[in-house]
Amino acid sequence: MSLQDELDALGARIASFRQPPHVGDKQWQAFAEKTVVALMAGGESSRFSAVLSGQAVHKNAYALPNGDTMIEMAIRMYRDAGLTKFVALVGHHASSIEELLGDGTKLGVSITYSHDPERPVGKGGAVRNAIDNGNIPLDHYLIVSNPDDVILDFPGSFARHIGEAHLAGEARGMVATPVLATGQAYTATGMMVVDNAVVDTQMYPTIPVPAHVGITVFSPSVLPRFQGLFDLQHKTDFEHVLFPLLAREKTLWSVGLQSGTWIAVNDLKSYKQLVAHL
Repeated sequence: MSLQDELDALGARIASFRQPPHVGDKQWQAFAEKTVVALMAGGESSRFSAVLSGQAVHKNAYALPNGDTMIEMAIRMYRDAGLTKFVALVGHHASSIEELLGDGTKLGVSITYSHDPERPVGKGGAVRNAIDNGNIPLDHYLIVSNPDDVILDFPGSFARHIGEAHLAGEARGMVATPVLATGQAYTATGMMVVDNAVVDTQMYPTIPVPAHVGITVFSPSVLPRFQGLFDLQHKTDFEHVLFPLLAREKTLWSVGLQSGTWIAVNDLKSYKQLVAHL
């Protein structure tokens, strides 16, 4: 077997995904009305500075060549599925986000803002802060979404797809559903070795370890745990703290991104990849 064949066989053992069942429009509307989308837009993202060239703007509000922005693209993706309540978790260059979006009226949604504390608190702290100040109600579902994790070419509604997946998991007692990409290209030439002899080589083989794409759906029942697990004195991400706990408790679900394209726009190279797709 070739190197990629071996990796594909490993991938089949590591992860398998089912398509979520569709829910009726009435059930979906009830979910949408009780859901808030938290847009992560507070980080400095120093690796993106080569694109900004000194502009005092958050990367999610940076104007793309077609005049769009990553944060507006994300909002429309959720809005078109009927999700209209948003909170932007802002910090670095917050004014550029607020001036761009306002209260959301021009996009047909409602947007509030939760300003991170002066010290970095990470994604866990940012969500906890927004819960504390009332921007994330404890009786709502929560979708935490990084706008710079751009989803393109998804057939149908991506937002409804992940919401339906979460509802299917919730029926099994699950409380959180991260979106996972099924495999990513290795950034170098991979080699298959037997007794020091290289028997196969491949440029950029696909590594079959599911990767979190920066989008997660949470049930209302899990939101109080943000207040118990995270404080505003330390920088902590919920993937590092909350996910392992839920996995051990067998309450962490997942949905596989098996269609479409995911681009994590973190630097000049990935920005050029996004521009090429657009």
